Amino acid sequence: MKLREIKLKNFRNLVDISIPIDDTTILVGENNSGKTALIDALKIALPYYISNRKSPFDEYDYHMSMHGDRPQTSKGIVIELWFREDAPNEWPDALIQDLNEIVQTDATQGINSIGLRLSSRYDQTLNDFNFKWEFLDLYGQPLVGKGANPHNLTRFLPYIRLFYLSSLRDSNDEFSPRSQYWGRILRDIQISDEQKTHLEENLEELNKSLLSANSRLEQLRESLGKVQEIMALGSGKNTTIHALPLKSWELMSKSELVIKANGSDIEFPLSRYGQGTQSLSVLFLFQSYIDLLLKPTFKQETEAILTIEEPEAHLHPHATRAIASNLSKLKSQKIISSHSPYFIQEIPLIDIRVFRRDGPVSKVFYIKSQFSINIPKNPELLKFCEENNPAFSAFEYKEDIVTLVVKKRIGKQEFLALQELYSDQKDVKEQLENLYNESQLYINNEELGKLDTFVKRIRGEVLFARAWLLCEGQTENLLVKYFAELMDMPLDQYGVTVIDYQNNGSPGIFVTLSRNYQIPCIMLTDSDNQGKNHVKQVVDRGLPKDMVRELPIENCDLEKYLYRNGFDKEYKEILTYEDITLTNKPGDEGFDKEIVEMIQKDKLTHMHALIDKLKAKGVDKSRIPEFFKKAITDITREGYAK
Repeated sequence: MKLREIKLKNFRNLVDISIPIDDTTILVGENNSGKTALIDALKIALPYYISNRKSPFDEYDYHMSMHGDRPQTSKGIVIELWFREDAPNEWPDALIQDLNEIVQTDATQGINSIGLRLSSRYDQTLNDFNFKWEFLDLYGQPLVGKGANPHNLTRFLPYIRLFYLSSLRDSNDEFSPRSQYWGRILRDIQISDEQKTHLEENLEELNKSLLSANSRLEQLRESLGKVQEIMALGSGKNTTIHALPLKSWELMSKSELVIKANGSDIEFPLSRYGQGTQSLSVLFLFQSYIDLLLKPTFKQETEAILTIEEPEAHLHPHATRAIASNLSKLKSQKIISSHSPYFIQEIPLIDIRVFRRDGPVSKVFYIKSQFSINIPKNPELLKFCEENNPAFSAFEYKEDIVTLVVKKRIGKQEFLALQELYSDQKDVKEQLENLYNESQLYINNEELGKLDTFVKRIRGEVLFARAWLLCEGQTENLLVKYFAELMDMPLDQYGVTVIDYQNNGSPGIFVTLSRNYQIPCIMLTDSDNQGKNHVKQVVDRGLPKDMVRELPIENCDLEKYLYRNGFDKEYKEILTYEDITLTNKPGDEGFDKEIVEMIQKDKLTHMHALIDKLKAKGVDKSRIPEFFKKAITDITREGYAK
């Protein structure tokens, strides 16, 4: 039984969010953007033990943003969790039977769900904060009758176990006898009475051997035995020294993890290794806890959810990438926050949730696989869905929850046909228009595959950026970064990432991705035929025309534009230094064209040479063409605004 959706209202800076949860879900975003708040909400809503007396929330959990706001005036916290099957009949019969009063079934697909809501709000009558757990129907309404039985919660919680590892992981704490995982494992080790007696007898003999190895220890024992004589506790013969623990549990409590270093035969305690190795060991200690204790101790159907903050803490970049690519070895459901571009690099885009602060509240963005609206049933709509519903269920109407679900980018003709079905219902037509616009964010599996392939190198930087500047290739990438430095507007400082889309996919895919994550972007492009195709592609994907910057000279590429806008002297000097012989001479009609063609034969090398020459001359921003000045000014303003 896995968690598949989280909805939060007015919990700290998470005022109104809904997030799908996968087997592995990665939370990224700047500090104080709400990642820890989400994890804390889960910890509160899925406790080990329920207290009906004390509120699980403190005053600072209630959203407050304006001067004079108080927890008592808050609209109230809502934490809503949905557990769903991924396929019909996935949940075992034993679980269904035990929780039959709260299990809800989608009549269309046969998918079982359980919705749990924890809410809290100040009650003027009670003069205190009221809180309650409720199970929900498919419409999100509290169950009544048997479904409202308070004992349902105590029956439900043992099926879900939430565990948390903070970013401040200390192996000395986590591998101590009192730790939540290591200590519990040690205490649970089962030894038969016969084995225990035999072991303790051997320990006693070993203890005697150690004491008899040096006469001073016997003298020490006799001296300390006088305490009993003075305190009238008997003779000193009962006083002894335990060099070793003589009880099996005491012996196990002294256990520690030792690791043999690479290239060495010497074993060292974990505490003697670096923080990276210690941090990594704590992560996999959790999996051992799940395998050794959770499965045998709890119900067979119990699902573990592991929440981790910054698993990359103290890890070398290669180790960070390694643990990200091996997350599948942690068999539980995982919700992980990260600030590492190396970690994000190995994560499929579909698993990433981007948190962005917008004033006093945070928003969460992700790639959506489907879009939906609630509209009334219409026989013609059912027919439309059937006729336009290939194997992957592009259009589906769920009658039990009166919801139209779309799993594709709706075409213009399809949109018009849907609107015609509700021609006399203005409100429904408006909803359909919103659905059409939202569906344009859809990224199909082929496009996702390309993004996961091409964006891997820059994924972390892309997702942590505040704004994107799209350009065609590496030459443009180098040039705009150099021009930005001349303008004293370093792009990194403004949170702007430059994406050369030709080497990483296509501009249209990046525009769709930017709209999914609501990252503002500007695209620079040539004015040749290929550039015009790129313009059409991004405009069709929803990029506003004022965010598309086409070179202002018709049928022109970057090298030709630079040559004609003040950099002809530097290019001539570069070709002279390279000892390149030209067919045409200065003043000939084809001279300038031939120089541009020579530059274009090795664009990247000549761009490096141009920038080096400009740096050597110590040029200032006055040499930057207005086209680039405006683009850099606009995109840094977008980044700074975020």
